[in-house]
Amino acid sequence: MKFLTKAHLFKILSWGIVWSLSLGTIPVQAEPYELPEDREQVLKPYFEPPNGDMTPRAFIVPPLLSFLVPGADQWIEGQLKPAALYTGGGMAGALLLSQAKGVTADNRYRDLAWQVYFTAGSLSLYHSFRTALTTRIPKGEFTFMGSSAEKPSELLEAPIDFNYLGRWTTLLPLSIAAGVFFFMTPSKADESTNASLNDAFYASSVGYMTGIGEEAVFRGFVLPLMYYYTENQKLTLGLSSVIFALSHGLKVSHFVTAFFFGLYSGWLTQENNWSIGEVTFIHTWWDIMAFMADYTNHRKHAFLRLPTISIRF
Repeated sequence: MKFLTKAHLFKILSWGIVWSLSLGTIPVQAEPYELPEDREQVLKPYFEPPNGDMTPRAFIVPPLLSFLVPGADQWIEGQLKPAALYTGGGMAGALLLSQAKGVTADNRYRDLAWQVYFTAGSLSLYHSFRTALTTRIPKGEFTFMGSSAEKPSELLEAPIDFNYLGRWTTLLPLSIAAGVFFFMTPSKADESTNASLNDAFYASSVGYMTGIGEEAVFRGFVLPLMYYYTENQKLTLGLSSVIFALSHGLKVSHFVTAFFFGLYSGWLTQENNWSIGEVTFIHTWWDIMAFMADYTNHRKHAFLRLPTISIRF
């Protein structure tokens, strides 16, 4: 999640007012999320334990274990294919991290390595949580979730599903972000430059993984967990947004930006019947635009500075 300064926050509010006036009549709620007719039939066998044992699973410890050790709960449940994919992703991140030790110029390579591991762990956590819910919903728990959750493969596809741009709930925040990052952010003459293809590759890679990973954790796990315990929509949004903001640091501009982003993403997730596909799309492209704006306007102080790739055969 890319952060904004106090000046950026003021500009966002200004743009929001302009957009509200220009759009005229904006619906009070997001468009209802319509589930495909075969959604339940597709999701149920995917998340069910393959041995058919529907004994209610724990829904906190196993997901958290899977976040720390990608694939852990999937190996335990006998979900071998996703287990291998998540563990493989985690191992790839660990391998990249070991290679980053020799990179002393900055922390760019290390950031990418951590993001690979984080994404594998996040998807494993999400998968574990949904498996637990599959065994608990028939018992009358988490019934508000229904069968609306996307499969992990659908989350991986969400950032490139440009059909979301047809929704005002997607177009509005991304238009504001684009205006702030590219048109309303002053650049210094000695730092302004054209972003390279290397920048674009890394910005899109990190933005893609961040959007998927953070939404799987915070809107796919933390948000429904808060609602399960509080049964209060407003309290759920507030608590989950605070947790999301705290995970991004205590610096005021970081905390405020993440908090309001969390509020909007949480509200939209609930309006979309707990589907996180749209917020994953928004989060991904928000970060990509933010990184690219940093590279072009503030090269020396870019939030995520990235190394040059060198490939030899």
